Amino acid sequence: MENNKKPVTQVIINREEHQRLHEFATALETIAKKLKEEGTFHFTEGNHTTPITPSDNLKVEYSYEIKGDKHSFEIEFDWYTGQKEQAAFKIE
Repeated sequence: MENNKKPVTQVIINREEHQRLHEFATALETIAKKLKEEGTFHFTEGNHTTPITPSDNLKVEYSYEIKGDKHSFEIEFDWYTGQKEQAAFKIE
């Protein structure tokens, strides 16, 4: 019998809060600037800081849903630790 145990999901950050549009846009700008310049950004809550350091190769998902009066737009990006950018592939 094979041992096909899946890794346990660790929830590091799970936070919801109400923000003004300008505050949210500023947070997105900060994340984008830090990723471009340093390749990392940090979430700080109280005295606990969590670094987020994605690899160069990302899987990115955008989702926009409407249910009645509620609109939901999500941006999600996934990566694997130590994953390097894939070499270019072409057929000639």
